[in-house]
Amino acid sequence: MNLLDEFEQIFKQNEIPYTLEIKAEGHYAYRTDEEMRDAGIAPDNVILDIVLDEKNEALFLGMIRVPHKKRGQNIGARLVQAMKNFAKENHWVVILESAPENLLFWQKMHFSSFMYETYGFWMMGYGAKSKLIFKVKWTQMKKNLYAEV
Repeated sequence: MNLLDEFEQIFKQNEIPYTLEIKAEGHYAYRTDEEMRDAGIAPDNVILDIVLDEKNEALFLGMIRVPHKKRGQNIGARLVQAMKNFAKENHWVVILESAPENLLFWQKMHFSSFMYETYGFWMMGYGAKSKLIFKVKWTQMKKNLYAEV
């Protein structure tokens, strides 16, 4: 099963309605019908936003947010585990930006911080033996990620 199919299976099993939006090549956003409002995050309906960067063999997790009524059921952890499995099977890394208040969650999920960005987020990665690998991949893919915006 490919990664996108696995995400869709998790959403269906947990009765989370979704639509898939392809924002650009390799950039996928899953949206639900509920607008979510969370502290520090603009209100919208994105439940998962990822970029699969084949050139750099890296998955960038831009957003993960479970609808309010479904929180506390390990849905987010299952989505993250699917990404980690994909990274292991394909010898990729997973990279994400974490707000300071979310560091403990990501550490519990076995991500390690590798640098602090001046805009207030910690860069975290999974799937490499060296933090230098995360930093190199992040530097390579960052310019393309934010070129889309």
